[in-house]
Amino acid sequence: MLQRIVLLLLLLPVLAASAQTARDVDPFLGTENSGNAFPGPSLPFAMVKPGPDDGNNRGNSGWTETGDINGFSQLHTHGMGGGAKYGDILIQPTTGAPQASSFSSPRADERASVGIYHVALTRYGIGVDITSSRRTALYRFTYPRSDQSTSGAPNAGLRNILFDVAHILDPVQDYGEAQIVVRSSIHVLSPTEVVGQHSVIGGWNKQITPYTVYFYAITDTAAASSGTWHEKELAPGSAEFIGGIAQGSGAYLTFPAGGPLTISLKIGISFISEAQAKQNAMTEIRGFDFEGTHAAALAAWDKALSTVTLQGESNEDRDTFATAIYQSMLMPVDRTGENPLWHSTEPYYGDYFTIWDTFRTSSPLLDLIAPARETQIVRSLVDIYRHEGWLPDGRLGNVTGRSQGGSDADFVLVDAWLHHLPGIDWTTAYQAMLKDAEAPTPDPTREGRGDLGDWHKIGYLTIEGTDRPGSKDVEYAANDFEVALLAKSLHHPAEYARYLKRAGNWENLWDSHATDEGFTGFIWVRHRDGSWKQPFNAYARCSWGGDTFYEGNTWTYSLFVPQDVARLIQLSGGDRTFVRRLDAFFSEPNHFDVNNEPGFLSPYLYNWAGRQDRTADQVRDILAHSFHTGRKGLPGNDDSGAMSSWYAFSRMGFFPNAGQDVFLIGTPAYPKVSIHLANGKTFTIDAPGVSAANKYIARAEWDGKPWTRNWFRIEDVERGGRLVLTMSPKPSRWDTGVPPPSMSSSPFPRNDPRQLPNRKRSRRS
Repeated sequence: MLQRIVLLLLLLPVLAASAQTARDVDPFLGTENSGNAFPGPSLPFAMVKPGPDDGNNRGNSGWTETGDINGFSQLHTHGMGGGAKYGDILIQPTTGAPQASSFSSPRADERASVGIYHVALTRYGIGVDITSSRRTALYRFTYPRSDQSTSGAPNAGLRNILFDVAHILDPVQDYGEAQIVVRSSIHVLSPTEVVGQHSVIGGWNKQITPYTVYFYAITDTAAASSGTWHEKELAPGSAEFIGGIAQGSGAYLTFPAGGPLTISLKIGISFISEAQAKQNAMTEIRGFDFEGTHAAALAAWDKALSTVTLQGESNEDRDTFATAIYQSMLMPVDRTGENPLWHSTEPYYGDYFTIWDTFRTSSPLLDLIAPARETQIVRSLVDIYRHEGWLPDGRLGNVTGRSQGGSDADFVLVDAWLHHLPGIDWTTAYQAMLKDAEAPTPDPTREGRGDLGDWHKIGYLTIEGTDRPGSKDVEYAANDFEVALLAKSLHHPAEYARYLKRAGNWENLWDSHATDEGFTGFIWVRHRDGSWKQPFNAYARCSWGGDTFYEGNTWTYSLFVPQDVARLIQLSGGDRTFVRRLDAFFSEPNHFDVNNEPGFLSPYLYNWAGRQDRTADQVRDILAHSFHTGRKGLPGNDDSGAMSSWYAFSRMGFFPNAGQDVFLIGTPAYPKVSIHLANGKTFTIDAPGVSAANKYIARAEWDGKPWTRNWFRIEDVERGGRLVLTMSPKPSRWDTGVPPPSMSSSPFPRNDPRQLPNRKRSRRS
């Protein structure tokens, strides 16, 4: 007995360290509070995301906290702000006579876990369960007993499945982003089969060329009767319609009255054809195996989540962290084999919403924990350039648009290079970045960079030349630094020098006389003649259009110089003044907006000024006040996992400076976190004794040797090893080493020994 107890005690540390699993995930986390999280079932990066559309069809994920359920559509986005997209091919189970409109139902008993969603439609007494594969959704409708003979009304006992091919989300958007169905058709092939398609324009990216969604649906139970509708008129046969959304088309399958009835339906989706939609349905899910399909989804997510293990975390920690990783893997979506635009042997991904949001945290996270997937995503970006001539920033419905700032795919490509992701055509990738940096674009709202003439000739963006010049200017400078990094790595010294110089253009909008709240020097906007916009307004901001800053003000954008924080500190008055400026930035709600990506790096800027302890303060404060369990667990739009991946990095205790080989040390939330790398090695951060009070680092060691830098490189991680942080309730100056790199103060970028012809070697060779 004593031997067994000793053995158990020896095993306890091992048993305590475990990977996140699918059962730790809460798909409803962040669905409220404008988080727009998608609560339905999905596989990692899956094309199909079936789920409820409710309220007034204006929830970007389909789901809102109030309103009746209008039905269940097959395509959704996750965490998307602004105008909506998708909500394609709606199905709805009903009872009574089939009807072409007004078939919504109140809901009850709504719940979700990974790979499954359940709800009761109380109007009809029907239970709905949904699971899915990559391109196919599987439904199980549980109808109550119905007896037509005693109901007193004709057709009262009938059970139906309705198919609405005119349905989409947000048909009445107020900002010119409404979706419009321009064509739809539907055919009842047999008592168990319905096929159809619809074509849609509009939405958030103001799509002009329609995308077409095809479907094939099959039930395990034969209908007793069927028909279609057009403009709310029901009739037998098929329907085809060309026109606006106000007039719809659809079909119905009707089943007779009787005892309780369970009907399974699977619906394959395709962007290619109805035949391919059928192939997806028939090959991805065998028969109507609901439990098997759900089990496969759980297994896929268990594998995806297993790359990170925690030790010593609370149950709440497990839920929120696992959900953050999960939500970082919902978009973009894998449409390989579903590209209607060109034939290619390369992967094809869609629904980049948007790289302006995701380059900062989502891509760096995937580089670490899902490098094979990120490789496919980057190859897809390069292939889009290869066939369409531009790298996208946003892309929905197989159409690029809209660009919110610079050419931010540059960060994603360079991150992939720095992480040694294999199989990428770096010659073409570099050409794509050069085109963004040099070529005039016919439509800067969709692709490339606008107003390059001013950028090239006078070194800044002007009020006369473009909209949102303040925010775009600092982004262009950071983009050009990314071009410089890859130029040096690929041995183009002249281009390296050119783009490194342009990476300093942000200084041309640094108004050294602008003052606010006792601080001097801010990014501000100028006319083409060199004069500053008057008067200076530290709180000026705009959305689309406008002549200042996009979704932020100068307080935010005066801190966005990720390529040269050392120079920014110098212009701001030195380390102490810069720290005071950061303190003021975080103390004032009109300055820092946790819900907006331009400020993502800001809490970590203290590291450059030698106050890593203030990074710990700010990160812990943001996490405590803005991220929680439950439906209001996110501070705003998750933006395709951008917010979730910020949370994941900040809880692990380090953070990327995107597009550079630098991770900044923050403050870990767990006693131990390990990342199991694709090269077979493991990177571990040990923080014994960490707690809400013990948030400061007193000493650091890497593999038993003192570590005095408050940052480390990608190559340090990829070698594996163990970073041990001794935690304390009091701040101390442990980080006496050199500050993180900046282009004006460090030999950075460093020489890269790789040669381009070896780019396809094994990932860690």
